[in-house]
Amino acid sequence: MTITVETGSGDNASANSYVSVADFKAYADARGYSYPDTDPACEKLLIKAMDYIEAQRNLYQGIKSKNTQPLQWPRYGVSIDGYWILTTTIPPELVRAQCELAVAAYTLALQPNVLPTDVGTAKRKRVEGAVDVEYYEAASKRVLPQFTAAENLLAPLYKRGGFVVARA
Repeated sequence: MTITVETGSGDNASANSYVSVADFKAYADARGYSYPDTDPACEKLLIKAMDYIEAQRNLYQGIKSKNTQPLQWPRYGVSIDGYWILTTTIPPELVRAQCELAVAAYTLALQPNVLPTDVGTAKRKRVEGAVDVEYYEAASKRVLPQFTAAENLLAPLYKRGGFVVARA
């Protein structure tokens, strides 16, 4: 799959990322992060990161700038640090968050499936002529992975309550 970067116009129906592979690699290199050796493998990580970002759609401020754009950004009615951003802007926080999530996707599932029948990790194992294994509570009650760096970057883009944007 080829990465097509959303530049802020919202017009490209093929847009599937906010960051290019080259920019992702530069971001990761600057921070000493590991990533795959090939561009196609990096593209897959960026797509997984985009899937996570798009899944947060109900948390973002404002509304999509155009109802026909394939991605959630650019958006109308968004302020960061008290300043309104243009409807043609892809916030740098969003770009950095996608990079952080792509790095995390290299070793983890960003949106793991958790089944009610899954058991937690073993809490205690005992062998005294018989096996006795005790597990932590079921996986459905386990804490899912948290991506602190990415969530901290996305936080200013999330709704803060009190202000609603409606477009006729």
